[in-house]
Amino acid sequence: MTRVLSEMTNAIDPIMLRYLKKGVSKDFLPIVTYQVKTGGKRIRPALTLLSCQACGGKIGDALLPAAMIELIHNYSLIMDDIIDHGELRRGLPTVRARYGDTLALLAGMFHREVLGEMAQGTSQPEEMHTLLVNTIKQTIEGERMDILFEQTGRRDQYIIDHHYTKITPELYFRLIKKKTAELIKAACVAGAISARARKPYRDAISTYGEKVGLAFQVIDDFLDIFGEKTGKQKGKDVIEHKLGNAIIVYALQEVTSHQHSQLMKVLRTGELDSARLGQALRLFESTGVRVKVMNLAKALVKDAKESLEALPETQARHALAEVADFVAARLY
Repeated sequence: MTRVLSEMTNAIDPIMLRYLKKGVSKDFLPIVTYQVKTGGKRIRPALTLLSCQACGGKIGDALLPAAMIELIHNYSLIMDDIIDHGELRRGLPTVRARYGDTLALLAGMFHREVLGEMAQGTSQPEEMHTLLVNTIKQTIEGERMDILFEQTGRRDQYIIDHHYTKITPELYFRLIKKKTAELIKAACVAGAISARARKPYRDAISTYGEKVGLAFQVIDDFLDIFGEKTGKQKGKDVIEHKLGNAIIVYALQEVTSHQHSQLMKVLRTGELDSARLGQALRLFESTGVRVKVMNLAKALVKDAKESLEALPETQARHALAEVADFVAARLY
């Protein structure tokens, strides 16, 4: 699977860079292309290309849509790092850390205009542009919700007035559907559109993409708390005061009222010391939440793979199942 993703990078990156270089000044070019050149797994464009093939289309028809999908992702990372004052991503300085917030914002704005050009250049520009716009709108709403689930740290009056003080599994899934799953689903749908797939195939691919997207975020949440084999700091989302994390959501359902109050107090503490963080991590370990969240992710991956049964038996369909397994393997 790593080899497949590497091939995607080779196919997609030149397209993104070609579009990003159009109409940009020589001095601005390194800033505009910086995020794309930092790399990444390229899972989303791989899903676009494989979905196109699985629906009977030719991979060449999906190259530009796949590049568009990956650029949406990179655009969202630039904006996310501005919002969260991110310093590092993929082991490198973020766009804002290297060039400042103002230039990072301008780079993000440039990406958005390029995305419109890419959609118009596809074989089905109207459908692809609609998909682009809806996906970005949903992702923005997911970012807004994610901010409102932060328990401290932001002083804007709107956030103070509207922030969430509690979370349920239903609210959590509404959050991650918009925050993460919509783009991964769009990656798959873009492939189906490129293949001019009929409705049953599109529906199957859409369901697959959404389930994989939900699993991807659940696993990310798991790793943001436990940091296993990823190099991430343990308890990252606790340090960032985030309530919208699967481990936290399900732990809050299991603990006593006293433990519930303790955990919420930790999440609402501005500067966490190692003792407070350790207290939260020990609380998580004392519950069954580790196994529960792992099983939840596995169930979502299983549902994703089952949705592929509506598609013809092809190598591309098997590869999509392997991508789902690849997502699940990030648990270990």
